[in-house]
Parts: sequence; C-alpha cells; structure tokens
Amino acid sequence: MTAFQKIIKDRLVSASMIIVMLLIVLATTFTWLNKRRIVETTLIKEQAELVKTRLGNIFREYLRGMDLGLRGYALTKNKQVLSPYENALTGNTTNLRNLDSLFRVQKLDTALARFEKIKEGINSYVEVTNAMKAAVEHDNTAEFVSLLNQDKGYDLWVLFSPFNDGIIKYENALIAKAQADYQSALDWNIFIQVILMALGLPSLAYVIYRTNKETKDRQRLLLDLQKNNREYLFDPGDKEEERQTISLQDAIGQSINNFKKASTFIKGISSKNFEVRWSGLDQTNINKNEHTLAGELIKMRNQMKIARQEDEQRFWVNEGLAQFSQLVRQHQASLSKLCEEATRFLSHYLDAQQGCLFVHNDEVIDDPFLELTAGFAFEHRKSTEKRIDIGVGLLGQAFVDGEPVVLKEVPARHVEIASGLGHAAPTSLCMIPFKYNSKVEAILELASFHSFEPHKVDFLQKAGEFVASAIVSAKVSTKMQTMLSETQQQTEEMRSQEEEMRQNMEELTATQEEIQRQGHEAKGLLDTVVNILNELPQKIFLKDEKGKMVLANANVAKAHNLTVDELIGKSDFDFVDAKTAQEWRNQELEIIKKGSDTYVFDERLNGQTRTLTTTKKAFYIPHLKQTGLLGIQTDITELQELKKKTKP
Repeated sequence: MTAFQKIIKDRLVSASMIIVMLLIVLATTFTWLNKRRIVETTLIKEQAELVKTRLGNIFREYLRGMDLGLRGYALTKNKQVLSPYENALTGNTTNLRNLDSLFRVQKLDTALARFEKIKEGINSYVEVTNAMKAAVEHDNTAEFVSLLNQDKGYDLWVLFSPFNDGIIKYENALIAKAQADYQSALDWNIFIQVILMALGLPSLAYVIYRTNKETKDRQRLLLDLQKNNREYLFDPGDKEEERQTISLQDAIGQSINNFKKASTFIKGISSKNFEVRWSGLDQTNINKNEHTLAGELIKMRNQMKIARQEDEQRFWVNEGLAQFSQLVRQHQASLSKLCEEATRFLSHYLDAQQGCLFVHNDEVIDDPFLELTAGFAFEHRKSTEKRIDIGVGLLGQAFVDGEPVVLKEVPARHVEIASGLGHAAPTSLCMIPFKYNSKVEAILELASFHSFEPHKVDFLQKAGEFVASAIVSAKVSTKMQTMLSETQQQTEEMRSQEEEMRQNMEELTATQEEIQRQGHEAKGLLDTVVNILNELPQKIFLKDEKGKMVLANANVAKAHNLTVDELIGKSDFDFVDAKTAQEWRNQELEIIKKGSDTYVFDERLNGQTRTLTTTKKAFYIPHLKQTGLLGIQTDITELQELKKKTKP
C-alpha cells in the first residue's frame, strides 16, 4: 500500500461523514428552496384561479342576479323578489374591487386600463337596471319594457368577452407555468433524496463498518496491551483465563499502575534506597519477571547496590592510604617508630585484635631472618623480641612466596606454633608481605575475629609498599651514617698518623708500607661506599664550603645528565641562573649554621619536575679540613600523585 493510499484509507471515514453532512445540507437547502417555489407557485395558481372565478362571476352571478331580480320584481311587484338584485349589486362592487387588487398584485397594468372600461360598462348597466327598477316602482311598464329591449347586457358582453378571453388565457398560462414549476420542485426533491440515498447510505454503511472494525481493532489492541504489560512491564503471576474482551479502563489502568510502580521504584533507587521493593514482586512470580521491566529494574538495583559497596570499599581504601601515607612521612626518620605506628594504625584500621610486623634482617648475609620489630595486641605492646627464620612456619613461607596468606579457619594452638602470636586464638589470620621493587622487606601478621575481605587485603598490599619504601630508606640512611662514621674515624686515624709522621720522620720509612696499605684499604672502602651510594634510590651528595660537589652518587649525576666525574667540582651556578643559584646557596649556608634541615620541594631539571624530600646537614670534610653540606634526597613524586588521587 502506497503512502497516498494509506492517507486515503485513514481519511475515508472522515470523508464519508463529510459527504453525508454535505448531502444533508444540500438536501435541506434544496428542500427549503423548493418549498419556497412550491409556495410561490401555489399562490400564483390560487391567484390565477381566483381571477378566473371572479371574472366569471361578473356575468354568471352578479349581472344575472341583477337581471333575474328585476324581472321577478317587474312581474310580482314584490320587493322581496328584489333580494337577488340587491345582493348582486353589493357582491358586484366587492368583486370588482377584488379583481382590481388581483390585477395590481399580478402587475397587469394593461389589463387594469382595459378593466376600467369594463367597470364603466358595468356601471352603465347598473344605471340602466336602476332605471328599470324605478320604472317598475312607478308602474311604468312601457318604460321598463323599453329599457329591457335595449339589451344593455349584450352590449356589455360584447365589451367584456374579448377581455375575459385574454385574461383567462393569460391566467391559464400562469397556472400551467406554476404547475410546471411545482412539478420541477417536486422532481428536484426526489432527485436530491435519490442522490442522498445513493451516496449517503454507502457512506453510512462504510462508517458503520469502519466503526465496528475499529472497535474490534481497539479491543484486540487492548488485549495486546494487557499481554505486553505482563510480558514487558510486570507479570503478577496470577492465572488469567483466555479473554476476548477487556475494558479500556482496565487495560490503561494496569499500564498506569505498572508505570507508577516503576516510577516509585526508580525514585527509591535515585534517592540511594537500594532496599526498595517492587510492589507485588515476590518469590512466586520472580521467575516470570526475569526479562520484564520490573525484573530488569531489580537487576539494576542489585548492580547499583554492588557498585555502591565497591565505591564504599574504594573510598575506604583510598582514605586509609591517604592517612597511612601521611603517617609514614611523619615517622620515616625512625625505623622503630615507623614500624610501631604503622602496625598500630593498620591494626586499628582493619579492626584486628592482634598485629605483628617482622622486618627482613639481612645484616648477616649468611643468616637472614625475620625480626619482630613492632607488635600490637589489645592496645598492649609486646616487649619480647622474636626471630623467625626464612621459610619456617606460615610466616616464613609467606615471606618466601611473597604472596598474601589469609586463613579463615585457624585451628587451636596453630597460631602459637606457626605465626608467633602467642596463645591467642583468632578466627581469621592474615599475613601480608610488604614489597619494594618486587622485594619483600617486611611482613605484617594480623589476627582478628572478623574476616579479611579482598579489598582489605588489597589495601594492606598497597600500604605495605609505603612501609617497605620507608624501611629501605631508613636502612640506607642507617648504613650511610655507619659508613660515614667509619670513614670519619679512619680519616682521623690517618690524620693522627700523618701528624706522627711529621713529628717523627725517622719512623716514616719504617711505617711507609703500613701507611700505603691503609691508604689502599681506605680507597677500597671509599669505592665500596661510592658503589653502595650508587645502588641507593636516593640522591646523595656532599658539597664543600664553596658549594662545589665533592662527592655524589650516580642518581645525582643522572639527574644532571652528567657522569659522576663530570659532576665533581661543579656547583648550582653551573646548572641554573645566578639568582636562583645564589638563593639556593644562601639556604644551604643557613642550614650549615643551624646544623640540619628536612623539607619537601619541587625540582625542575632537564624539562622535568620532580617532588623530593630533602635532608641536609652540616658535615665536616676531614681531608679538606672544612665543614661542607651533606644532602640526601628521596623522590616522592609518585607518592604525592597517589595522595592526590586518594583524596575524596
């Protein structure tokens, strides 16, 4: 079906109704017009017939009445016999006046002029009759007979007959034309009625057909609507008998009710009420609504509920990491304090009843072990040191595997044997290795009466990276302090020996070999220190009293795109503008005066900006016999970015 045909079909009912209405209007209009024609023609016929009748009455009734009345009176001399004569005189006057009015109504001006002569003749005849009456009254029979013999009636008939014939002919033509118009009006009425029936009845039949068809289609549509309500919106699960009809109110009511339920459910979800229920949905019909709107909204609610739980867990993790990173920065200068506060914080944050932190002790290369550094147990700090060998027990094995271990069912006395938590009997046990650069630096053991969910384990692993990094830094700082002390001590010894050499030249020869040997050892030790410095993640440097580099590890040289040898002897004036270099130099001189300082700053070199934690302190350089500046810088750029991301 083309678009044009579809438009015609859709509008055919309206067109049919319009046709019927137009036909009714036309029929009414023509009927009204024809009625006027019929009335007009009827009036014309009546007027024409009246003219004919009244003209005929002039001789047939009035003149004849006058003649008969006079003749009877002449014979009987009885005045009662004159009544026809007198009635004829009165009727004649009225008749002539009526004819005059009819001629004027018919607009017969010519007939009126001729009729005036007829009226004069009639009046003359009336005068003769009056004379005849007077003759009878005077018994003048001769005069009566003489007047009678004059036969004035015949003279009047000669004058009247042609006029009467013409008027009768004209009136008959009017009657014929009026009759023809009357019949034409009747024919038009019949024709209009036939047209009305020919077009109106099929149109009405089509309207009735389309009305019935649309009623059936609407009923079928309502049944489909009810079926779709159950299939796509909500199926209450009740047994519905096969129905042939349904009311519009019931079908629309069911749809509106289901949409109201959907609206209420969606409003509940939008207000974060994830416990909202769909009215009427229960275990008896949940299977039938698996793919309906109600079922899909229930699925969406459950997914949003899970998403909210994940968001809460994510916020919990990020908030904890932000607080924990701040704690680590506050206590990273002291390894023991750091371990103690970290263990306490993590135990509290994870609602653990007991916690222990074991740090990897590798000072003796051939005998590494896990050393209990900090403990938390019911707010009571453990005082007994404890050592666990690598690979021994659950804790030692977790260190070797480098993966978290979570026990949800802890057998009696198992904790004491394998975990080192004494006689406590927790229901859940968690051991988390703390890694830095994929190397386990420590392991945290927590015991709780609550289960350790995956997001909590993930939080502990991320927090462990902060602790492991701080532990490495603390270990490196401790080693550096130890090595620097040893180096200073050796330098003092060499200076003492040199003084002795100046005082006792004679012993110089005897001790020269010993001094050279010690010098080689000192050089070897210095090379070892330099190698250690190069292996550390921090940037470590030593400046003399003029701000020039005396000692630097590879990280410092790399930051300046130089080798260590190229960097030695250079100052900040070689890398930045004079104003900035002087500001930095003034700051360092102030630090030398007050002894030490630790701060965080952003350094931009070679087009890159990095956030560094810097510790600077005054340092005496023995071989230069002057006080310089020792600096240790730790790159915390990634840590700062993580902190920004975890802020709510």
